[in-house]
Amino acid sequence: MAAFGPGPILAALLGWLAGGAANWAADALPSRGAVATSGNGPAIGAGLFRRLDATLHYLTLPWYPFRRGICPHCGERRSIRAPLLEAAAIAAFGLAWWRFAASPLHLAVVCLYAAFLLAVLVIDFEHRRVLNVMLAPAAVVALLVSLLPGHPDLSQALLGGGLGGGIFLLLGLIGRGAIGAGDIKLAGVIGLLTGYPLVIPALLLGVGLGGASALTLLVTRRAGRKSSMAYAPYLAVGAIVVLMMGS
Repeated sequence: MAAFGPGPILAALLGWLAGGAANWAADALPSRGAVATSGNGPAIGAGLFRRLDATLHYLTLPWYPFRRGICPHCGERRSIRAPLLEAAAIAAFGLAWWRFAASPLHLAVVCLYAAFLLAVLVIDFEHRRVLNVMLAPAAVVALLVSLLPGHPDLSQALLGGGLGGGIFLLLGLIGRGAIGAGDIKLAGVIGLLTGYPLVIPALLLGVGLGGASALTLLVTRRAGRKSSMAYAPYLAVGAIVVLMMGS
């Protein structure tokens, strides 16, 4: 357990900024890429970096409860997702600081991975898509991190990636498309992030959470046996939990 001091405040601030970045990714990347606008919001690459007030479109916690979700920059009504994502990122960074404050490098990596996984979670939940534009850089970063001390080494990362992607590919073939290509690739990336053997509990937890959610939807008749569901969010949660529990 870390001692209290300025660390928690800094972790919360960085988590808030990471949540804002995840909001930008969730708004911009799924349909229009990094040079487009999100709804009536600021132009990505223009307003966000050139006009300070444009950041309020993505950093919503200070104003959201007082303006009923109406953005002070553009007048667009923001989804409740925006402040919830920022709060989740703050919580994740705070927990990571509490767990890994004694190892700044490990702390930074866990926070980076958590921000990435939260963005993946939101995008798949809202759009049913797991984006290659996010997965490919994450895979490269994970491989580079494996060269640093205190993390899964390159062999563990590659074994984790191969195991995660391979198992989900097999499940996808058996289920005849029940698991999408994006979920298969995400399982591989999670394997790279967590390494072997942590990829096993990460994916098992994700599968368990997804199964419990599917069963709940069936029992409450909110979905049928042939209904599709976003699966990546549960894989992302499983990976975040395991990363936070890792030594």
